[in-house]
Amino acid sequence: MLPVIINADDFGLTEGVCAGIVRAIEAGGVTSTTAMVCVPGSRERLTRWAPRISGQIGAHLQLTSGAPILPPERVPSLVRQDGKFPARRKELQNPRQEEILEEWRAQIESLLCAGIEPTHLDSHHHVHGLPAVFPAFCELARQYSLPARSLDWDMTRNLRAAGVPCIDRTLTGWYGGELSVKSLVRLLQEGLREYPSAENFEVMCHPGFSDDSLPSFSRYVSEREVELAVLCNANLERELVVAGFSLMPIPFAPKATRLASAAPLSRQAVV
Repeated sequence: MLPVIINADDFGLTEGVCAGIVRAIEAGGVTSTTAMVCVPGSRERLTRWAPRISGQIGAHLQLTSGAPILPPERVPSLVRQDGKFPARRKELQNPRQEEILEEWRAQIESLLCAGIEPTHLDSHHHVHGLPAVFPAFCELARQYSLPARSLDWDMTRNLRAAGVPCIDRTLTGWYGGELSVKSLVRLLQEGLREYPSAENFEVMCHPGFSDDSLPSFSRYVSEREVELAVLCNANLERELVVAGFSLMPIPFAPKATRLASAAPLSRQAVV
């Protein structure tokens, strides 16, 4: 059996997304999630929902959508004139490494202050795949001793060379289009054909309930409910096993601890 992690991105985005992700994890179709802290109300939502899935929550680091944890004047290369992150990763222009590290440390500290000890790292809109951002992502994962999402073989090699554990390959193609148990199994089978030496996979997903606030934050709305139905399907795990795949939690997942060298954050900075 080839081990597979199914990770739900965007935990904390809206009430409906939180409820859907928790349901999918409790149903067994999702093995982990990653939490975002830079959208309005996320801290309160995470505080309420996270205890139900303790130990299965990583950090969904943001440089797009929402506003930074730190005051905008401390991270000027990361924000627009309105003090908010750009909406899309292609709009990030010349982000400074030291500002990325400082802001992402603040995001992890915000999770810790909310009682969430991250088990792994990835990023919203996969901004860590940008050449200007990846070095900071790699350094942060190393500093906090957390496994990280790899987007391709080159990234896998670079992360591991830096001492950062990661899954062999993350499959991101189960997004929109046909969303079914069969298409999820097919994605894994195609991944194995493309990467025959892979010993494990991660599948990115975005389950959730559509609520009134979701369209304000995402164009992926009704599809989240379709994903949720598939991931809660009682036949999912059996179909995966028949195809030669088994669900597993995030491996090599020591809990994050505060960095002794990191400057303490004020209470205001992590609200």
